[in-house]
Amino acid sequence: AVAQPATQRTAAAVAYIAAHADREEMMRVPMRDGVRLSATILFPKDRPRQNLPTVLIFIPYLTEGTIRGGLFSGYIRSFIENGYAVIIENVRGRYFSEGTYTYLTGSEKDGYDSIDWISKQPWSNGKVGTIGCSSSAEEQHRMNAAQHPAHAAAVPMGSGAGIGKVGPYNEMGNFYRGGTVQGVWFSWYYGSGYKYHPSWPAELTREQKLRISKFWNMEPELMPRPNLDSAVWTLPINKIMQNLGAMPSDMDDFVNRLPNDPKWKEIEFGGEGYRSGAPTLYINSWYDLSIGPNVAMFDYQTRNAATETARDNIFMVIAPTLHCNQGQVESEHTVVGERDFGDARYDYVGLVQRWFDHWLKGADNGVTKEPKVRSYLMGANQWRTSDTWPPKNVDLVTYYLDSDGSANSVLGNGRLTTTKPAKASSDVFVYDPMHPVPSLGGQICCFAVNPGGSFDQVGIEMRNDVLVYTTPPLKERVDVTGNIEVSLYLSSNVKDTDLTIKLVDVGPDGKAFNLDEGILRVRWREGWDKPVFMESGKVYKVDIPPLVTSNSFAAGHRIRVEVSSSSFPHFDRNLNTGGNN
Repeated sequence: AVAQPATQRTAAAVAYIAAHADREEMMRVPMRDGVRLSATILFPKDRPRQNLPTVLIFIPYLTEGTIRGGLFSGYIRSFIENGYAVIIENVRGRYFSEGTYTYLTGSEKDGYDSIDWISKQPWSNGKVGTIGCSSSAEEQHRMNAAQHPAHAAAVPMGSGAGIGKVGPYNEMGNFYRGGTVQGVWFSWYYGSGYKYHPSWPAELTREQKLRISKFWNMEPELMPRPNLDSAVWTLPINKIMQNLGAMPSDMDDFVNRLPNDPKWKEIEFGGEGYRSGAPTLYINSWYDLSIGPNVAMFDYQTRNAATETARDNIFMVIAPTLHCNQGQVESEHTVVGERDFGDARYDYVGLVQRWFDHWLKGADNGVTKEPKVRSYLMGANQWRTSDTWPPKNVDLVTYYLDSDGSANSVLGNGRLTTTKPAKASSDVFVYDPMHPVPSLGGQICCFAVNPGGSFDQVGIEMRNDVLVYTTPPLKERVDVTGNIEVSLYLSSNVKDTDLTIKLVDVGPDGKAFNLDEGILRVRWREGWDKPVFMESGKVYKVDIPPLVTSNSFAAGHRIRVEVSSSSFPHFDRNLNTGGNN
């Protein structure tokens, strides 16, 4: 089945679900404050509705799109085939769920109450698993930390926007990266994050709502496509949503919050201090905007989950794909952006089914005896396994930036070396916010202005405001796996700027494929408590939040690092005035 094209697998799964599942729609799940969330329950056809393990998908998107979309249809089919009930429940304030939608609010209490309701139904065996990607994964962090005894297992996929402070990251749910606003949120909030929708009288019966739903799906299908290509250039950036004509959303508030705003604490981010109660299988991607916080969350819960069972059963898979693309795009030649990562196919559905069979049915299938981590080593194009992240046999190696004083562009004399330079030197570039370095691929999702993935960076490297440092051709293969810590030394004639860094794999043909990139708004270099601005003539050490990857640099390839002050529109531009953008 894994070898079939994704479209063929999806079509077969949708047909199977239609033929083999009974649907109970407009089920109303009561929350502790009286709000009722709307859910669709799929039961295996022609089987007794009793003693059923249940999988919950807690989601802000259309139910029908969840069932028929390629991401979830294969999992749902497998659950139905194996005798599970499946519940697709809309979060508070979405579609026919009552209340007002606020980003992640309800993850803990609403999630706990939903699991509680499911576990007490006469058809339930008392055990509930959760699965989801992106939003439906982000809801799981605080839901898992609520530690409902019936929450037997979790599968969050690509969930970094639900993570607050964890390890070296404090990105307010990936709204920020290194203190810069990620441009993807203008796109997501326009199409999916709107706050209000038409509501119905509370006294309507379930039968009446079922009749209504045949005519109204509550999706704004006439929503015009946003002209993001021009809108992202808007200054100040808090006018972007208004210029797009977007519906009111949390973005109207978030875009005005600085990273140290105490209001961020009101959002139910997972992170340090919140300890998972259920065994968790993380499924992540190397080209996902959430990859850094995700691997940090894996590490944190491995050490700090609430029970010994939970701590001993934290697993992770990392694919070489984009956000929520695992199992959807792989083939014998898995191309992510422009780079061919070989045969990256993997049976995610089979793994997840065995995971839930063990924790929800008690099956002794050996899934917990498998390696804790499966990660794809790009370049070598191989799946690797380990019991820790990073693997135990990783050695830290320091690389230095060096030049003869002119590392500007790929035509300069920048060098990347493991030997400390014999003398101090500096490289200089001019950053112009009106002519920023453009983004090209990378760790991003859902942003048509800049599709994510791995692309040849050679055009960007011709710019004079990009410093380029490259090793000589490697005499032997070098595998780089794990966190990459970055320290740069900066002097500037302005109060504030951004520093960007990009790790690149350069082939013998000169093509330069990006692996990961990082950024830090320099005013936050001393922490998030308060901004600290620069003084002209002084040199400052700037630690950028770690990059993370797994790539094999083959013999004959070169390792390259790019340094600049922008990657736009992936990250908003710093106007270098020290003011609020």
